Amino acid sequence: MKIKFLIASAALGMALSTGAMAAVISNVPPNNRCTLYAQDLSWDLQILGKAPGTDAASASLAQGQDECAHGKYDEGIATITGAVKALGLPVNEH
Repeated sequence: MKIKFLIASAALGMALSTGAMAAVISNVPPNNRCTLYAQDLSWDLQILGKAPGTDAASASLAQGQDECAHGKYDEGIATITGAVKALGLPVNEH
């Protein structure tokens, strides 16, 4: 009986924490999401060094940051997340 309770508690805790994280991410303003995605891609580029595709991703990062700087947040986010995907890395787009 204790094991069933522990399993149920763990499942409920995971469901609640996942829902809470998704709610938090969806409430981030577009300009801050743009900054977060840009920082993530920048770190990816630093880690990957001169791996194939990093030059194109670097250009996309600059383009996406420029779009975000001009208030085109959706376009900037799409450009940056597209570059992350092109590198074969996962993107959290909640």
